[in-house]
Amino acid sequence: MPRPFLVVAGLIALTPLLSSCKVTPLQVTPNPTRPIAEAPKELPRVPQPDPAAAEVPSGYRVEIAVKDLIYPTSVEFDDAGNMYVAEGGYVYGDEAAPCRIWRIDKSGQMRIIAEQLNPPITDLLWHQGRLYVSHRGKISALEGDRLRDLVTDLPSLGDHHNNQLAAGPDGKIYFGQGVATNAGVVGVDNFVFAWLQKHPAFHDTPARDIKVSNKEYVTLNPLVLTSTKEPPLVKTAAFQPFGQGKKDSTIAGATKSNGTILRMNADGSNLEVFAWGLRNPFGLTFGPDGNLYAADNGFDDRGSRRIANALDAIWVVKQNVWYGWPDFNAGIPVTDPRFKPEQGGQPDFIMQEHPPVPKPLLTRPHHVGVTKMDAGRNDAFGPTGMLYLTEVGDMNPITGAHPEHYGYDLVRIDPRSGRAEVFFRTKPSALGPSEGRLEYVQTPGPKRLVDVRFSPQGDALYVVDIGAIGVLPTITPVPSPYPGTGVIWRITRDGATSRDMPINLSPLPGRGRP
Repeated sequence: MPRPFLVVAGLIALTPLLSSCKVTPLQVTPNPTRPIAEAPKELPRVPQPDPAAAEVPSGYRVEIAVKDLIYPTSVEFDDAGNMYVAEGGYVYGDEAAPCRIWRIDKSGQMRIIAEQLNPPITDLLWHQGRLYVSHRGKISALEGDRLRDLVTDLPSLGDHHNNQLAAGPDGKIYFGQGVATNAGVVGVDNFVFAWLQKHPAFHDTPARDIKVSNKEYVTLNPLVLTSTKEPPLVKTAAFQPFGQGKKDSTIAGATKSNGTILRMNADGSNLEVFAWGLRNPFGLTFGPDGNLYAADNGFDDRGSRRIANALDAIWVVKQNVWYGWPDFNAGIPVTDPRFKPEQGGQPDFIMQEHPPVPKPLLTRPHHVGVTKMDAGRNDAFGPTGMLYLTEVGDMNPITGAHPEHYGYDLVRIDPRSGRAEVFFRTKPSALGPSEGRLEYVQTPGPKRLVDVRFSPQGDALYVVDIGAIGVLPTITPVPSPYPGTGVIWRITRDGATSRDMPINLSPLPGRGRP
């Protein structure tokens, strides 16, 4: 997923602590703006997927290619037109799901070709006769029936992971690497995401040597149990492990760094930083124009360094350019008043010096959750060069007490004008009841879209729907995923007669390992 779902927000309000000299009183109280509620005694039922519940522009039609999947995260095709589908193996609320890859041949036969990978699987890429897999901390390649690791020890133990793969015109493979934290400082929110207690020394690493401010952030220490009246506090500095105060103003850069676009040879050699200063470059694709495009998730309003109202951004990525993280959002400094959270002070800079910061191609509304992209290459489907971007949707009330839903769709972007329009989503009339904010759980239409890929001929668009994920509106909002509700949707032009794959396939019993 593009960004973690913050469970702690509904339980405690952590007043930011602005310096090591003056400690602001800490609040550990139920959020008074959110009514206390209990989880329902029975979870709602998820309807079977139905193409009639989907909305596309006039002249297009929707079909179900594969259904009944457990949290699918990626789809890809080989040179012969066989399909590969990854079941990611991890989603917020369920860390023990199958982590595996299905191969579906053109007759519709399904079999598992790899399993027990390092969850989550974030992307698949067919390149030069091999299937490449981006899974947590690794880039691997399938060779026969064996998965061989090409790059390991990527800094993916935190909030975000290594993400979408893209083959460049130079034959190299590019991929995004997300940051460990929300805004550069390890905090209680990372304990809630269940990695701080597992990897207490982990933190963000920059791609280049940087000089940082001497500020320290004071927060609760969830790693200490105490019966004392005063809560245990700890000081943490940017780009440092949790609980370690400021040590040195210079932080050394590294190749295996956070918030980057990395590039490697097809055999995994010569790993290098191509661009840096992105927060979570989840989506990555080359257009027919030769440009590299990245979909980048903006800051969340959480943690020790809270930044509000941040937008997701689509970038044209150039080599050696810095894109602003952790001190800019979509080209705007976080010191701008628009980023001041309701709880806490105005964010200030971490880095003492900033390289030039470009402007994005376009921005997307906060909390849409931009995920992955592909570019059109066949006029039989639509204008060549258009970008197609999936958006997984918000996690209200975890992502904020906003009344509207954001995302849950696929948008088409004209890179020449920067204009985006919704291309695929659930019909408003097919949404579930608004009670409990489960509209995108109790719908037969598309729910949370995480990947998009054109068929080898470019005349059919496949969209990966990870399935229904709701949020139980309890005092501590809890993500509630529904395994087996994942779908691969197919979109084609009306009147198209070619069928590159069968439809309505399912991995349920009878279609498993031969």
